[in-house]
Amino acid sequence: MTQSLWKIAAMVRVMALDLWRDRGALLMTFLLPPLVFLIFSSVFAGTTGDNIQLKLAVADTARTTDSGRLAAALVRSHEVRAEAAPTADEVRRRVKSGQADAGLVIRADPASADKPFLIIADPSRAVAAPLAQARVQQVLASALPDVTLRRTITQLEPALGGFTDEQIENADSAAALMRDDPSGDDGGFFEREAVKDAKVGGGVIAYYAGAVMILFALFSAMQGALGLVDEQSTGVADRLLAGTAGMGPVVSGKFLFLVGQGLIQALLIFATAQVVYGVAVIQHAMLWLPTTLAASACAAGVALGLVSMCRTRDQAQMLSTFVILVLAAIGGSMVPRFLMPPWLQTAGWFTPHAWTIEAYQAILWRDAGISGVYKAWCVLTIVGLFGLVVAHVLARRLRR
Repeated sequence: MTQSLWKIAAMVRVMALDLWRDRGALLMTFLLPPLVFLIFSSVFAGTTGDNIQLKLAVADTARTTDSGRLAAALVRSHEVRAEAAPTADEVRRRVKSGQADAGLVIRADPASADKPFLIIADPSRAVAAPLAQARVQQVLASALPDVTLRRTITQLEPALGGFTDEQIENADSAAALMRDDPSGDDGGFFEREAVKDAKVGGGVIAYYAGAVMILFALFSAMQGALGLVDEQSTGVADRLLAGTAGMGPVVSGKFLFLVGQGLIQALLIFATAQVVYGVAVIQHAMLWLPTTLAASACAAGVALGLVSMCRTRDQAQMLSTFVILVLAAIGGSMVPRFLMPPWLQTAGWFTPHAWTIEAYQAILWRDAGISGVYKAWCVLTIVGLFGLVVAHVLARRLRR
């Protein structure tokens, strides 16, 4: 029994010394977990209803005093990121293209008896419509409580057989007081409209097909790129470096294999999306293929570049796990980016996930042409080639 305990203690000591000597693995083992926690807490804390700041396109087609007050209050509000749009059609275009999470058309005076507000939303962002309505109600209640009161009076007047002059005067006085001292509740009179030719659920499927594709492309590429570290530790790299070509062909060969692997993975994912959910992949094959090649090349280049920076397999595994988790969280593979705080949405553009997801949605959901995806192609391809160059450079340094 005592001998077994000594063996256990010896093994613990050996592993502790190995970790202590590998300073890179030591830092990543104990510093990366709290860093990942901070990132994930920022991502998921911003997805609660109270913290979401939607991008709202607002068109005031009523052109009344109160409608102008409401539009101006929305633009000033910190609860929503509202931008003015000239027409209702422009609001629809922005929502359809993804430039706005939802749209609001003020089509009548807010105090009128008819439903004055039209919420325009994309079914792929199901939560956007109710959130937009809630934000408008908040602004209406806080900035224009007098409008809510006058609307209520307008609705009640026919049922009560009209009001006397004195009652109307008292109501006007109350409305004036509320305008000066806002403290009321919302009226809640909205209609909703889905963007034209939208198929409920289709946008969500296209979104997550892209999110899963780039997530697994990176994950698989990282695993494949770990072979670089294994070849160094087993002496294979030394034999390769003894030749005239060096490690260059090995790095390039791994890159091409990982691109092909990512392409096949994407083919299986999107074939499933077409067969099971009816996503129009074949109909957009001419744009889907270069998008997939660019995303796969990006994943392969990033994986090779990162792994080539590590000296041991422990470092490479820890770093790859960290990169996959963080990029997936910030880029939108775990939570839709429009639910994140604005600063995280901006940070998402520094990940391949955001570019890949937006490109697939532009092709498969919004029927965008090359003009809607060429930027994503360029960014993904450049990042992938940069990672490949880094891997080649580090392989040459290894030879020296």
